[in-house]
Amino acid sequence: MKILTSLLTIFLFLLFGLEAKAQTSWTDKFTLQAGLSFNMVEIRTDKFIDNRESKPDDPEEETRTLGLGGVTSIHYHVGNWEFGVASDFVFGKFRDVTFIYNANSIRGEGSFRLIGLGPQVKYYTPYTLFNLVNFYLGAGPSWSLQTFVFGSVATTGNFTNKRRVSFENIGGGLYLGIEQILPTKADHPLFLEIGYNYMHSYKVSILDASDTADVITLSEGDSNEFSAQYIIVRLGAALF
Repeated sequence: MKILTSLLTIFLFLLFGLEAKAQTSWTDKFTLQAGLSFNMVEIRTDKFIDNRESKPDDPEEETRTLGLGGVTSIHYHVGNWEFGVASDFVFGKFRDVTFIYNANSIRGEGSFRLIGLGPQVKYYTPYTLFNLVNFYLGAGPSWSLQTFVFGSVATTGNFTNKRRVSFENIGGGLYLGIEQILPTKADHPLFLEIGYNYMHSYKVSILDASDTADVITLSEGDSNEFSAQYIIVRLGAALF
């Protein structure tokens, strides 16, 4: 989280500098966007083994799945550039996966959720399609928390389905999009974009969720064993 705080501090410093240089009204420059996302996910780690894809004596150290979610972002635009902060959330399912924890293993199915946050930069190119939509490029670093919740399980130890595994990650993404050309953002232009996001863990936590109103952290430590990559399709509109 300290990494994210540093990135946002630098981002805001640069943004205030641009505002001072442009000498324009903040309220005329802000845009809030929201939309839905469809995600194709590939997870790579030596802690998860996808039993559907593994071969005898040669298990794969990756699992692939799909997820649905949403995205919100707020941007400040200067010329062809937009500078903003975006948040993503993704929900998905996994099945027939073995999770390795210390000397124990837990095999089963369940769900995962991802919460991501980070600064973004967009550049609107001079290229349009029939003067109806404008092409843009975007990029930015991100911090994310990905949590795995096991449902039906079989375990060799005391790791029950009331426990969760959470990875804190840093990463970043690139995306290409099109946005409807309208006189102002207040006319709610639609956007469609496809992006690639990569993340790598720096911390792992084991949580006890026997009481969902009071989730307890059982253990936590450094981690560099988890990574994931997403192909993301987002569709949404400007709210103002």
